[in-house]
Amino acid sequence: MKKELNYIDLIRSRNSTRDYEQHALTDTDRAQIMEAVASAVPLDGLVLLDWKIADRFPMGCSGILYAECGSSDEELANYGYQGEQIVLALLADGWGTCWYYQVRLPGSPCSITVGKPATRRVRSVVMSVLSRGQTRKSMELLVPNGIPEHVSPLVHTVAESARLAPSAMNRQSWSFEVISDTQIVIKGDTGRFPDLGICLANAMVTARQLAGTATVSRLSEGTYSIAW
Repeated sequence: MKKELNYIDLIRSRNSTRDYEQHALTDTDRAQIMEAVASAVPLDGLVLLDWKIADRFPMGCSGILYAECGSSDEELANYGYQGEQIVLALLADGWGTCWYYQVRLPGSPCSITVGKPATRRVRSVVMSVLSRGQTRKSMELLVPNGIPEHVSPLVHTVAESARLAPSAMNRQSWSFEVISDTQIVIKGDTGRFPDLGICLANAMVTARQLAGTATVSRLSEGTYSIAW
């Protein structure tokens, strides 16, 4: 039976893990990680990627998740979209994760470190500060046209989840437009990182949790609609 997750709480509690316990993955661990992988869905019209666990240990993690992926903007968005759903499912099971752009296994644009979180050390605190990991742009900056005064509270919640999405060096290279009580549009810079897909995933799982269903549609390069 599919596990029901409180994605809103997961998104608000998630932090990138940079300190891990020394823990070798067991067969049970690997099965649990692949169960999280199986819970992800691809962007409309695109394929479910073949995610693998590699025995690499950057930052002392237990392993890394990666998949082969094309280099088009749409394919990279799909990579981030699926990967962030996996990250949130792993968090629900007590795993720590971090999007890691410095490790790119053959065919992958980046990877996801996975392991048991440990007490934060000085090095990880410094890295978090350098990457501006504890800050996010305000909603006012991300919604240039503003949020209509009488819009549904659901819109605010979906936009807030999207605002909290992680991105390379915390650039948050996207903006939001409120179309109606049941639709927002997210526009992001295109490039070699899957950041936009991560943002779309946060919005999608939040809308799905609150409304029961959500549809993500590509409008043009770097521009997507989330409707519910």
